[in-house]
Amino acid sequence: MNMSAIMGRVLGSGQATLHELQTVYDSEDMLLMDEAAMVWRYNG
Repeated sequence: MNMSAIMGRVLGSGQATLHELQTVYDSEDMLLMDEAAMVWRYNG
């Protein structure tokens, strides 16, 4: 799994900052945010 691409999508969606991804959220949180961003784009 390419975590850089996922991180880029999460950062681009505005759901989290780089600092938050590095300190607050874990990889599962990031995957959930990415899934939410994909749903928003699909429905948008």
